Amino acid sequence: MSPRRDYTAASNSEDILWKLEPIPGKGKGLVATRDISPGTLILSDSPLITTDVIKSVETTEKDLAQALKALPKDSQRAYLSLHNNYPGKNPLSNIVRSNGYPLGPGSNVGGVFANVSRINHSCRPNAKHTWNASLKQKTVYAIRPIAAGHELTLSYLQGGTYGQRQQELQSFFGFTCTCDLCSKPLTERAASDSRIQHAQNLNDAIGDYDACRSSPMRVLADARRLLELYREEDVIDDRVPNVYYDLFQVCAMHSDAARASAFAEEYCALKRASEGPMSTAASEVGLYVERPERFASWGKTREWMSRVEDVPKRVERGKLERWLWREEK
Repeated sequence: MSPRRDYTAASNSEDILWKLEPIPGKGKGLVATRDISPGTLILSDSPLITTDVIKSVETTEKDLAQALKALPKDSQRAYLSLHNNYPGKNPLSNIVRSNGYPLGPGSNVGGVFANVSRINHSCRPNAKHTWNASLKQKTVYAIRPIAAGHELTLSYLQGGTYGQRQQELQSFFGFTCTCDLCSKPLTERAASDSRIQHAQNLNDAIGDYDACRSSPMRVLADARRLLELYREEDVIDDRVPNVYYDLFQVCAMHSDAARASAFAEEYCALKRASEGPMSTAASEVGLYVERPERFASWGKTREWMSRVEDVPKRVERGKLERWLWREEK
């Protein structure tokens, strides 16, 4: 299991942790004004415009113009000053194409933000964005230490090999990435790609329902190896907690309440570290920490039957790890 991270917040408007500056080769971006620790709330941003103002494809530009006109002048200037990857016709909708973020997982509504939309991409980012439905704001939390004067970065995609990443970034955003990960020497990049491809294959295998039902020990082993690959690749985005959620599901399927609870708790800790204490995902899964039997796929078999209270207490970490991975019953 991964180490816990504390989370803190910039508590008032005077404690601004970033400033907008020119970034060589990238236009403008946000730069840290002081050292920032992982788990720190860097900023919260309300959308300038959301795409639900668009009534139809044919009226997109007109609808956006009306919404923009209704904004205060400084918000209008903030929107129009954002980078447009597709200059020419339809400038307002192309600003959305270039800078929009979905308002939550699976949402059909996107938003354009004055500050979050300024944060540039890295395939190994130091921050993570999340739509907070309660606040109706996009929050950005640090997921790595960020030194004063260093650029804040987000990932515009969810992993992939070098070729996969470059193709997606060119297709959707029109640029070639030169981040630290993409700038590795060819031999290192090839080794990285091999690990990433292996990780993708393992992730696909773990998600197979039949394998989870018939071969849970193999799924456990694959998940453990997947987490090792992520550590080797220094991956600390949502791919990591997602593995713990998969592990929770496998254990719940086989009635192992103790390990299901432990994996759910780890998932929640990781989500709160990168999304804050109001993380919707952590709140939803947190219901299963005490009562994993509430999960919809609970108890498909009774092969690993256990109770939540069977989690070992006051044992050294190595022994707990061996128990967790079923090396010790």
